Amino acid sequence: MANEKPKAVTGRVKAGASVRSHWDGWNGALDEALKKTGWKAGGYENVQIEFYANVDVVNPGSIVEYSVKLIPPSG
Repeated sequence: MANEKPKAVTGRVKAGASVRSHWDGWNGALDEALKKTGWKAGGYENVQIEFYANVDVVNPGSIVEYSVKLIPPSG
């Protein structure tokens, strides 16, 4: 376990009344992802951060869920 490499994690937040703006959704999902990392304490350079959403496509359409994926650096 001591040599275990950090793994990618995803945080998700359902859109709803508590999400007042897209920023709230993305920030909430990022906070959830950071809580899940379980990575050792220290600095990590070049972490990839992917922001994406699940959407319901109707006129006009809406975001159903905000997601953020943290991908640790390889190497």
